[in-house]
Formats: sequence, C-alpha cells, structure tokens
Amino acid sequence: MKGIDSGIFARELMSNYLTALRSLKPKGDVNLKKILLKAHSKTVALGSSTACVVTLKRDRLCYANVGDSGFMVFRGKRLVYRSPTQHNFFNYPFSLGNWGDIVVAGTDGLFDNLFGSEIEEILQEHGGRSCPQDLAWTIATVASMNSTNEDYDSSFAVAAESEGIEHIGGKVDDITVIIAVIELDQC
Repeated sequence: MKGIDSGIFARELMSNYLTALRSLKPKGDVNLKKILLKAHSKTVALGSSTACVVTLKRDRLCYANVGDSGFMVFRGKRLVYRSPTQHNFFNYPFSLGNWGDIVVAGTDGLFDNLFGSEIEEILQEHGGRSCPQDLAWTIATVASMNSTNEDYDSSFAVAAESEGIEHIGGKVDDITVIIAVIELDQC
C-alpha cells in the first residue's frame, strides 16, 4: 500500500519474535509457529511481511513459514528440499500484517456473478480507501452488470457446466452485498 513502509513492520515483527523467544522458560523445545503468532500479535506498525524462522531440534530441522520467504536444504551440493511457497496467486504471497480484514457477505446473486478473484481485484483497486458502503455498491454494480452479460463466463455458468447443464453468461438474480471492515485494536 502506498505510503506504508512494510520494512518497519517486518523489523518490529522480528524484534518481537526475538523478545518472545528470549522470554521462554525453560530453554528447550520451542513452538516456532506459536512464537511467530505471539510476535505478530505484539506488532503494531502498519504493513505486512512474509516470514520464515528455522531451528534445529536435536536432529530435525523445524520451521514456521508464511508467504514466499523460505529455505532450501542441500545435501552433497544437491537440492533435496525446498519449503513450499504460500500464496493467494502469483506474486501475491500470504503475509502477516496489520491491515484488518474485510468481510464480504452477499446473496447468491453476488456469488453467481463474481468469482472471489474478481472481488479481490475490486478491493485491491480501491486500496482500502473506500468506505464499506462504497465498496458494497461497487461490488454489487459489477455483479449486476455481469448478471446480464451473455459473454461473461460467470461462476454460475462454470458450476452449471460441471453438472452437465449448459448456461451462457451471468445469472439474473437479486444481488445484495454487505461489507464489514474489521479494524485492529491498537491498544
């Protein structure tokens, strides 16, 4: 997002991670995922970050990984393991962040005429600058336009085809959209 330095978020996240790790008693097995989640809950900077933490537990390599950060293991100079990438779609990795969540609820008229990826695009185009009512109106308008478009390959048409039923275009139906923005408590 413009104007947000995610590097500040990432540095605070890792600082909180080290603080949480140092506070563990007794020094023994550590749950990397729990520590990462605790560090994330203490991070107040705006932004987001992928993360990868790795440790040795006796003879095992253990890790917690979010997004497209990661690690590789080489044995005899040959790659034997690469941590899996976690992403929504190409170049959009999962990340830890302090953005809050947006909940999009709607009738079947919405979901029959817009794919989740299309709703994502609308949200990304608005970059969090719109109020929930404006977002709901925009999403409902696009779904309504798709519902009467005979050239649109709707989610309803795709579902019908998977059932052996031919349907072309969108599906005319009532369309209701409700948007809720869940803000993070910065206390």
